[in-house]
Amino acid sequence: MKMGYPLEGIRVLALEQYIAGPDCTMWLADAGAEVIKIERPGVGDPRRNYLPVVEDGKGQKAYGGFKIFNRNKKSFTLNIQAEKGKEIYKELVKHADVVVENMAPNTVEKLGLSYPVLQQINPRLIYAAISGFGRLKEFDGGLSDRPAFDPVIQAMAGIMDQIGEEGGPPSYGFPGLADAFTSVVTGYAILLALFMREKTGEGQFIDSSMYDSLVSLNAMGIMIYSFSREIMTRGQTLKYQAPAGTYRVKDGNYVALIVANEFMWERFCKAIGRDDLKDDPDFAEGKKRVANREKLDTIVKAWMESRSREEVIRTFLKHGLPVGEVQSTEDLVKCPHLKARKMLLEIEDPVAGKRVFTKSPFRMTGVKEPRAVTAPDLGQHTEGVLKDLLFYSDGKIAELRREKVI
Repeated sequence: MKMGYPLEGIRVLALEQYIAGPDCTMWLADAGAEVIKIERPGVGDPRRNYLPVVEDGKGQKAYGGFKIFNRNKKSFTLNIQAEKGKEIYKELVKHADVVVENMAPNTVEKLGLSYPVLQQINPRLIYAAISGFGRLKEFDGGLSDRPAFDPVIQAMAGIMDQIGEEGGPPSYGFPGLADAFTSVVTGYAILLALFMREKTGEGQFIDSSMYDSLVSLNAMGIMIYSFSREIMTRGQTLKYQAPAGTYRVKDGNYVALIVANEFMWERFCKAIGRDDLKDDPDFAEGKKRVANREKLDTIVKAWMESRSREEVIRTFLKHGLPVGEVQSTEDLVKCPHLKARKMLLEIEDPVAGKRVFTKSPFRMTGVKEPRAVTAPDLGQHTEGVLKDLLFYSDGKIAELRREKVI
């Protein structure tokens, strides 16, 4: 089978910053799209100096906070506040298939570079706008002008309300969750729009909201409230199954386990050598096990704490039960299964040397492995794009540099 890149020949302009936009376009770049990252001259993406940092013997620095979301891209510096900069941006749009933009609310509108303007220039353009609370006026619920960062969205989407100890304060969840999930959702929408364009010949506007994305991730909580009027909150996430959660084992490590139904319960009782529990009236069915969770957990914890992690996992797997190690990020980097899955991508950086990053979490038999090109230096590809795509002369490029347009 001949392998290639699914998005080869697709050009993406990335008017992006921080995480949601850059993460989305990086996935597109991994799939073969040409991604031209538009950055402010002399400054660039605000994450260009986000820690951790590695410094080589010459004093050159590589910031992991930027490298993580910007591999396989081109960096093009452009002052889009200047009139000449706006004109160059519009010229680039003529040659683009997709724009991904996650600037602050109303930024592109004030600059005169919103989708209705660009649509007139390129009717086939797919414009994906990532924002905290949405852009389309017909769907404005009053929050669209708010700035938004990941912790704010996690809080408002009900995610934080479910994280932490029962009776304690809400806790910040997985860092970058709102950005990362929204980036994937936006990428999915872009692929749908590209597919539709094949049928209609026309582009469209994609309104991708971080708030909407995380609310969709909270689908279980919304369903439970709709059916029972119960509010899932801290300490109650696993209230519909028991035993379930994390358990400490003999060697001080933890394992995660869930017994989700009756046939799993029978297997579990057999696995721990307690067939008598199957007929115990306190544990006879799911609701009773949940109601008597404290009593049941005392039994489960005693069994767990007398065995090593390997023994616990081996025993439960033998009986067909879902169980797994609670792993650290170091465990992930060293995981032989992830290595076999080619889930980790090694990239050679001229300053940082060889570093490890995660890759797209799926494999396709007809698709090449993504390129492993480190994130670009600020403005590294400006001159090349101007010459090769817009056919600018050396003199014109030098003039734009003097005027600080690029």
